[in-house]
Amino acid sequence: MEKNVWHGIDSERFKRYRHWKTPKGYLCGTYAASVLVAYYQDYLDETMVPTFIRRKNSRDVQTLASVLQIFVQYHGLPTISWQVAHGLSRFFSYYDYPISGRATYLGGWQRAVKRIDQGKPVIIGVNRFFGSTYGNHWVVAYAYLEDEQGNRFFKVHDNWGNHEANIPVNWVNGTVSLP
Repeated sequence: MEKNVWHGIDSERFKRYRHWKTPKGYLCGTYAASVLVAYYQDYLDETMVPTFIRRKNSRDVQTLASVLQIFVQYHGLPTISWQVAHGLSRFFSYYDYPISGRATYLGGWQRAVKRIDQGKPVIIGVNRFFGSTYGNHWVVAYAYLEDEQGNRFFKVHDNWGNHEANIPVNWVNGTVSLP
């Protein structure tokens, strides 16, 4: 891996989701899942979401997020990686799409790099106990960097309004990905 160079998906692809912000409470798991699913639909397989929920390249998040919230965060409470992955799996199963979410519970560098190198973003959880200035939060990683000193970073879509945020890997406490 080349040092001091971002590897991954171009941030321009996430610009379309920059206004997809968590409106209130603890719904960052749902909104990160919305960005992940929309990206997959827009760039990898437009048939993965029924068109009555979202059409490819739609900039509207409301219907998709409302439906995903039922599966991911029905009560609007904070989530762990298993809940987000399981919610995505239930969503896809309900609509007869043959994939399921996968979760890691600690760390995430290897899983995220593997997916990003495949051209697939990954949801990552950040934790305040690991130094996250976001507190506990879910974001969508789409690029990574390792500098000359061995420090590692992800470029993420943050559903608080920044589609090009950089976060250190040591904040990460789990991942949610799709195959």
